[in-house]
Amino acid sequence: MYLVATSLDGKRDLAQVAGALSSEFGKVVQAEQVAYLIDKRLRPAGIVAADPQAVQADVAPAMAVTSDPLLAFKFRIAIIPERVVWRIAGLFQPMFWPPVILAMLASFVGLDVLIITQGGLGQIVPATLSLVYQPILALLVLALVLASAAFHECGHVSACRYGGARPGAMGFGLYLVWPALYSTVTDSYRLNRIGRLRTDLGGVYFNAVFIIGMDLAYLDTRTPWLLIATVLLHIETATQFLPMIRLDGYYILSDLIGVPDLFSRMGPVLAGLIPGRPTHPRVRELKPWVRRTIILWVLIVLPSLLYWVIGFVIIVPQVLPVLWHQLIRLIQAVGTATATGQLALAALGAVNILLLLLPCLGSLLLLSMLLRDPAHWVLARFRRLLLQKGWL
Repeated sequence: MYLVATSLDGKRDLAQVAGALSSEFGKVVQAEQVAYLIDKRLRPAGIVAADPQAVQADVAPAMAVTSDPLLAFKFRIAIIPERVVWRIAGLFQPMFWPPVILAMLASFVGLDVLIITQGGLGQIVPATLSLVYQPILALLVLALVLASAAFHECGHVSACRYGGARPGAMGFGLYLVWPALYSTVTDSYRLNRIGRLRTDLGGVYFNAVFIIGMDLAYLDTRTPWLLIATVLLHIETATQFLPMIRLDGYYILSDLIGVPDLFSRMGPVLAGLIPGRPTHPRVRELKPWVRRTIILWVLIVLPSLLYWVIGFVIIVPQVLPVLWHQLIRLIQAVGTATATGQLALAALGAVNILLLLLPCLGSLLLLSMLLRDPAHWVLARFRRLLLQKGWL
């Protein structure tokens, strides 16, 4: 489909496009196959314009496919330009040689088992308490978590380049209500399924590599805060596999079943589950096993999202006063720590203030997006009523 889209210049007919594709693709492509891809795939996606000569009675209207904006990554700020990302990806490309992958995964499992057998689990609580009495250690843990997140994105872009695609810029944005790092690997959709899955899994693979370094440092020094950082990184890596929101697990599932943008299928699937309603065309076009997988995914994701939204609506009015008092207390604590020369404590307080403010800002933005469509609907109905009454 990518080759078809790049071959359409508005001048060549279907036979000429098929001939060009056959020489570039390495297999014989018929003009009928090109026409099928244009009419059934590229036009509905909005990549190819509608045919003005088509008979409207014989052509089914194209179904608009849009992503759910509430679950998309928003407010992006590119920090590392594409040319620098290309060099970073090239630096880490050897990490995806199969022998290196096997060695890293074996080391990851082996070092974790070694720490557990040496009583590492029993040291988690004492190590956590040490952070309470030494604020600078909490800053070090936070710095390692952020470094791991950046290294995670390096895994995605490196896997993208290793497969033969070109990664884009890396930067910072807001997902739901939390700040997050991102990397642009849209070009990986040109790759085959293995290449796309490699790109999807590149982030958690680099998390495992980062944890290997943390494990080695802990085994060498037995420093408690390193153990806490390692535990947090394990938790963060595990959550990446959740397919309910647009984390790595969502894209892994999408590429495994070969269906991009699963959230755009949620509405059609729910419509088909209503008794007496026919199966939506966007569900009927899928293979049976893919259809069953998406239905199961919807039945898991929808209750999870409803639980989150309902909890958000119920908890926010109760949490906001507490957050306000905590914010005032932290500001006062930072002022006191600064005045007494306790710079580590003041820095930790400043980080806590930032962590309190960012979710609040994200929640306000999310609430505005939740109310935007209903507000537009109400305003449109009100305007229509005024026009009918002749008042406008």
